[in-house]
Amino acid sequence: YLVVNHAVARVALNLADAAFLQLDEIVDDGIERPEEAMASGSAESLIAWDEIGRWGKNFIAAGPTQESIGEFWGEDAMRPLRVYVGLGAKESPQERAQLALQELIRVGGFDRSILIVATPTGTGWHDPGAVDTIEYLHKGDTAIVTTQYSYLPSWLTVLVDPKRSRESATALFNEVYDHWKSLPADDRPKLFLY
Repeated sequence: YLVVNHAVARVALNLADAAFLQLDEIVDDGIERPEEAMASGSAESLIAWDEIGRWGKNFIAAGPTQESIGEFWGEDAMRPLRVYVGLGAKESPQERAQLALQELIRVGGFDRSILIVATPTGTGWHDPGAVDTIEYLHKGDTAIVTTQYSYLPSWLTVLVDPKRSRESATALFNEVYDHWKSLPADDRPKLFLY
């Protein structure tokens, strides 16, 4: 009974994963590959645009711009940096975390005042109310780095494979933190977790 039950659950999980993978490949209207060299998914990026996934593309392309933040403050602002590594970019959480760190270094994320290591929902989505707000509060002098750990919604991922999110978040944090703590204490960003 247990063997059959486990086999049925695994088949159902694989079917759900395949269905949500197809949803992850959708590109929403108005979301286009960034042209700025410092954007993840651009031609200069270490991360291919096609490997980022639906919510990662939204995260990269739909956030506040340097202009909108400057307009809000009535003065010059910086372009917020966002690094996103999709599930399709590398096989393991460790490899995705290493790629995220390399991209974060490439775009100058450690030169910002605020650095945030963020864990998305299961599908890879980030709440704009959380990430956009921090970028406005700090006039764009921010870098946010994240890696996708699933195509499935969080509640389903937690039920069937709860270690996925922990492994992904731990790998990303460790990679970023190890590099961050190697920098001079008076010349590194404030580090936050989301």
